[in-house]
Amino acid sequence: MDMKYQRGELSLFWAAVIVGVVTLMAVGTLLSMHHERNLFGDAWQRARRTDAGQALQATAAQAGRDKSAAIRKCQVDGKVIYSNVECGAGNPTSRQLELQDTKGIEAPKAPPALRRSDMPESLRDKAIEKAMQR
Repeated sequence: MDMKYQRGELSLFWAAVIVGVVTLMAVGTLLSMHHERNLFGDAWQRARRTDAGQALQATAAQAGRDKSAAIRKCQVDGKVIYSNVECGAGNPTSRQLELQDTKGIEAPKAPPALRRSDMPESLRDKAIEKAMQR
């Protein structure tokens, strides 16, 4: 059985097209670096101003506003599970959880800076001597 055409693999033509696209993106990146501009960002801004770009942004904003399914906590086979699929209303151990949006990790506040009048004389003298020695 002699096969005449290649099957199930990437043809040489499409491999060349993919290599060409990757090369074009690499050249665009190098030119962006050379001219200190972001050509991809400029192209994205132009695409966002078109009618199709505006429609895409409106669709994405609408999709982001939809409320996701409620997360429920239940026990399945003796294990505690948090899910919106497996913990249905038919499960007697299931209960809905209230999710809270946290602010993440906040940086600690810096201690108040010492004023010159708050600094003891000995420390002030040491700082002056250290500065003079440099």
